[in-house]
Amino acid sequence: MASEVERKYEVPAGFAVREDLGLGRVTLGEPVVHELTAVYYDTADLRLARDRMALRRRTGGTDAGWHVKRYRAPDERDELQLPLGAAGVVPAAVAAEVRAVSRGGRLRPMVTIATTRTERPVLDPDGRVLALVADDVVRTEVTADPAAGQQWRELEVELVDGDRALLDEIDRRLREAGAVPSADLAKIARALDGRWPSGDRPTGPPGSAAEVVGAYLRAQRDALVEYDPKVRRAEPDTVHKMRVATRRLRSTLRTFRPLWDRSTADRLRAELRWLAEVLGAVRDGEVMAARLDAALGAEPPELVQGPVEVRLTGGLRARAGRDHRTLVRVLNGRRYAELLDDLDELIAAPPSDRAARPAGAELARRVRKQVRQVDRLLAAADRAGAGDRPVSEPLPHVLDRDTALHEARKAAKRARYAAEAVHPTFGRRAKLLAAAMEDLQELLGDHHDSVVTRALLLQTAAAAQGAGESTFTYGLLHARQASEAARLEAELPATRKATTAKRVRRWLS
Repeated sequence: MASEVERKYEVPAGFAVREDLGLGRVTLGEPVVHELTAVYYDTADLRLARDRMALRRRTGGTDAGWHVKRYRAPDERDELQLPLGAAGVVPAAVAAEVRAVSRGGRLRPMVTIATTRTERPVLDPDGRVLALVADDVVRTEVTADPAAGQQWRELEVELVDGDRALLDEIDRRLREAGAVPSADLAKIARALDGRWPSGDRPTGPPGSAAEVVGAYLRAQRDALVEYDPKVRRAEPDTVHKMRVATRRLRSTLRTFRPLWDRSTADRLRAELRWLAEVLGAVRDGEVMAARLDAALGAEPPELVQGPVEVRLTGGLRARAGRDHRTLVRVLNGRRYAELLDDLDELIAAPPSDRAARPAGAELARRVRKQVRQVDRLLAAADRAGAGDRPVSEPLPHVLDRDTALHEARKAAKRARYAAEAVHPTFGRRAKLLAAAMEDLQELLGDHHDSVVTRALLLQTAAAAQGAGESTFTYGLLHARQASEAARLEAELPATRKATTAKRVRRWLS
């Protein structure tokens, strides 16, 4: 998916662009005329438009094909182009790109836009194309209401190899000549004539807990939808990013639970946990295979005895492939679509009385609770390290030091996400806490990875021994992982202390 930066303008009759745009050092190249026809698709209730997306099948010009656009800001958008295919049929690969927004709803033609485009490049003295200026005569036809068709003229200026400073200069010159920035994000918005949805509505009164945390929830929901098609395409690291968005959502609903209807939030948390587990099946296999590859690669060849790599990573990668196919089936399923529907409904719901309160004290109280849980779990790990079994009543999952540290890692992650969510209210103070908790989370995450890796090594060594193979390398790798765990534990006190500094926590008291 490519990013585009462009600006659109309405122009009066007789408007003409100066050959040098009034900039002197740049010129306009020769004009090229294109006849473009674009059919825009959406669901009957305009779900794509509500999500600031557009799907079109365009013919003519230099980029004929299916285009998926996501509008991020008035002059920024991401665009993915796919092959043209047959007219009147939305290819499966195209539908998959917007399924997280369409939720499987039928995509149908909504608007046809015919454009006569006169396009001219903006050239520097060396002939390099800095931008494109498109002078468009636009004619629209609304499928459901042919009488609602329109015609207008507009300019588009799209950056190519130029920078925003150039775009600003061109903008200034065009305005001086009488051009007016368009009020619409895209042609489809104007063609729909008032039916293109406006921006996101606030989730609560200004400065309220609902507004602050609701905006964070919406950002994570948008990340979930953004990474969905990239996960389907198996783009690197996107399963991880989608899983992080899922975890942030779930953690936020847990930390700030009193701000929403309890039963709704709890049901949604359970569904987000299910989704995170499906994503985790793919991600954990990827991470473990990469970790073991690195560990084996660090050893001299003579110390790798037997089919160690095949046993350790071959099965992991094969399973990850199967798990990814399962994940795609889940993303195509009704349960996932209903999860997204429920999430949208929760974000759009009117705030409760408690959520409508001023953000300050209400949100600090919830963050403080998460930070104290980190402290309790680390204290339990200390007691376990001293030889005492942690008490089970307040910490039911803590049975030994390793599990105490694992639970502390998860609590640090929740505290980090909570601090991120309240950043608009507490600014740098929340940022410092989030950074300190992230450092702690990462250290404890590396420690947990060493625990899991050692368990896998023991299991694989047992299988190798049963097959009559050497187990020397598995024992060597196990010792390396134990040494790494010891190193991380030695770093823990300093990392832990950083989370308790006055400048990090003072605002929570």
